[in-house]
Amino acid sequence: MIKQVIFLSLFIPSIAFSATDKPIDNIIYKAIKTPEDIEDIKSRQVKPVAYTHVINLAKLDVKTKKKKFFNMMLPAILISKAQQDQKYQKVSRLNKAESINQQDEKWLADLRKRYRADNNHELMVRMHTHPSSIVLAQSAIETGWGTSRFFVKAMNAFGVWSYNKNEPRVKASETRKGKAIYVKKYASLNETIDDYFVTLGRGPYKKFRQQRLKNTNPLKLIQFLDQYSEIREKYVKRLRSVIKYNKLQRFDEYVLENT
Repeated sequence: MIKQVIFLSLFIPSIAFSATDKPIDNIIYKAIKTPEDIEDIKSRQVKPVAYTHVINLAKLDVKTKKKKFFNMMLPAILISKAQQDQKYQKVSRLNKAESINQQDEKWLADLRKRYRADNNHELMVRMHTHPSSIVLAQSAIETGWGTSRFFVKAMNAFGVWSYNKNEPRVKASETRKGKAIYVKKYASLNETIDDYFVTLGRGPYKKFRQQRLKNTNPLKLIQFLDQYSEIREKYVKRLRSVIKYNKLQRFDEYVLENT
């Protein structure tokens, strides 16, 4: 489980995104009640299924558990990335415009506030996404391959802590220095992944953000995620092992259907 830490001029190369301004309006919302409800991914064109409820995969054998976990998480990752990329393109357009209306200015201001960005240039750096293999590996580690209590009860796939008593959250069984610990509770897998990208966009991961602008090799990028966990370099080694052993880089070529 990570401790989410928020820390308050870089050249951005030309970045090609798969998403367009067309809304992703074919998303299929579905709750998982049994493992059979998790749809198989049969090609690199992934159906946009957004799961709104998950189950504990602990009773499945290892091979089946991993397959179900990937089939469950990958669509949500691709939906989140596509939506993120659409926002990025809008920021890019507005940043180049000679003038913008009040509504768009507020939209930009709200987005800068969420990402702790001082300007639109910095916002674009913080909004950039990274290979799906990294997201899959981190979620596999943090959820114990879809078996942790925080994942089942809160759909928290990345161990993100909560410091706000007014937001949905779940109390951890352990404490820190005698104080209760809480993790955020999400309404869907898409929501937890959206928040994950924000966490990496505004947290103490500046080197990671800089590197992912010019490098798409997950095995090189993960070395800059040592601050994501308290075990530091051991965490990076675990990520590398999960990515290589499960051949997760193959998922970096997967995209949503009809996008």
